Amino acid sequence: MISKVVVDDFREVPKWLLSLLTKHLPFSLPVLRRLQFAAQIEGGRSPNTRILFAHDNQVATTAYSSSAIPSDPLPTHFAVTYLDLSRLPETQCWLYSTLEDSVPVHTDPQDSGTGPPDLPAVDQARCLEHVLALLQRVRAIELEESSSVREPPPRPRGEVLVGSLHEAVRLALERHGVCIRATGHVSLELGWDYYVKWLFRVGEVEWPDMLPAGMRWDKIRNRQDTALVRSRTTIPRQDSTLLLLPSMAIRLDDGTLVAWAFFGIDGSLTTLHCEEPYRGRGLAKALAHRLMREHLKDYGDDGWYHADVSIRNLQSQGVCRSLGGKPGWVVSWAFVDLKTVGQNS
Repeated sequence: MISKVVVDDFREVPKWLLSLLTKHLPFSLPVLRRLQFAAQIEGGRSPNTRILFAHDNQVATTAYSSSAIPSDPLPTHFAVTYLDLSRLPETQCWLYSTLEDSVPVHTDPQDSGTGPPDLPAVDQARCLEHVLALLQRVRAIELEESSSVREPPPRPRGEVLVGSLHEAVRLALERHGVCIRATGHVSLELGWDYYVKWLFRVGEVEWPDMLPAGMRWDKIRNRQDTALVRSRTTIPRQDSTLLLLPSMAIRLDDGTLVAWAFFGIDGSLTTLHCEEPYRGRGLAKALAHRLMREHLKDYGDDGWYHADVSIRNLQSQGVCRSLGGKPGWVVSWAFVDLKTVGQNS
């Protein structure tokens, strides 16, 4: 008999869930880091935060609690999402499924394809059921929150913006009939907005962080800084979010901002940028190394960090490679039509 999929719903991050996701590194990195950010950084979550955990109810026990460590054996297959619908235009949902563990890692950052999961068909189907159950719960939450707002919502109803969505999960959802659309932030020359997940291990590459004369280390400090940062990227970023994130910046002695980098709310190396007149001096590499050394501990001590780089961005790929990064798998940011995920059985 096939056991029922159970979806547990938490307002606070269960410590046991962090331990469980750590066992599935590096594939669980985006969701694990997002949960660590919510649990450990002041302002890292909002009143709208929901953590959903889908698993098989294999024995007649109560659902996992937010604080107690489960006494029953933890499931082999499960899915987890961090959800905050209030964050649009930024990412609202981060999702991980154990299906991702079985997909061969990438070796060619120019290849947007993904190999088939190395799992029996029955296990693949079960993993998809977990993901669908999560999205069905997200749909219920979205309907509940939309009905409680009298004014028109600031976002399209019935959709959720999922970040760092593993290509194997996206394809499985589409084969099931779930409608998914790209964000439209970049032109879709390749038919989809593909990013490669680059993986790094702390200490594999050391990079000197001595700055040239006339420059000094700093961080992103105010809305004047964030206005410049936002003007250099097509990805929607709110000032409040940028000021919350761990950052590293390089300034001239007169205070002029010339380069910057952040760890995102999912722990990814993000918005790494150097102004045009100062490129070619190794500043981007020095920034990434110093940011990692000083702020990776804000999330965890497992030694992993990651970056999402467009498969068209050859320059950023070169920076990742020079930092010792290795291409892992393909992801995307996409709107999922919650009306097409089916109904709870």
